[in-house]
Amino acid sequence: MIINYNNRQIAVFADTHGMHRKLSIKEVDIVIHLGDACTFANNVQFTDFLDWFSNYPAKYKLFVAGNHELQWELEPDGFLELFPQNIIFLENRSICLEGINFASVPARMNLSKYPRIKLSKKVDFLLTHAPPNGILDNDLGCPILKKFVTKIEPAYHLFGHIHETGGTYLKKEDTIFMNVSVFNQ
Repeated sequence: MIINYNNRQIAVFADTHGMHRKLSIKEVDIVIHLGDACTFANNVQFTDFLDWFSNYPAKYKLFVAGNHELQWELEPDGFLELFPQNIIFLENRSICLEGINFASVPARMNLSKYPRIKLSKKVDFLLTHAPPNGILDNDLGCPILKKFVTKIEPAYHLFGHIHETGGTYLKKEDTIFMNVSVFNQ
C-alpha cells in the first residue's frame, strides 16, 4: 500500500509470511514492514526477507516485529544482529524521518500493559503489528492499544495481523486506521 504524506511516498505492508519476493516494488521515500515477514520463526525466510528488504529502493526502511518473529521474543540480541545497518528496527520508541514522526509499541497480539513510550511530538504514524479493539479486527484487537490510540490521536495507525481485513481502512475521528496485511489465505 502506498501512502502520500507531507510530499513523501511511504510503502507499507505486513504479513508477507515468506512471500515478500512476490510483491511489486515501487521506489519510495520510506518503506515499512509491520511484522510476520516469516512464518513461525523460520530463519531461512527471515534472513531472505532481510536481504530483500535491505535492497528495497527507499531511503529509509522500518521494521516492526510481528507474532511470527518469535526470534525477537526468544533471543532478542541474536535477532537484532541479523539486521543490516540500513534497516531500522522500531519498537517501543519513536523516530522522526523526513519531518514525519513514527512511533511503535509492541502490539504483536494484545498488549499486557499500557505502553510507556515517551512522545515529545505529535505522532503522524503509529506502527503496530496488531489492531486495536473494534477497528478492522474481527473481534481480536487489543483493548489497551485502543485506549493508547485514543489518547495520542495519531494521523494514521497502521497495522496488519488480521489477514481477512487486509487492504482496508477506516477513518475514526482524526485518525485513519489501515490494515496493510498482504497475506491472503
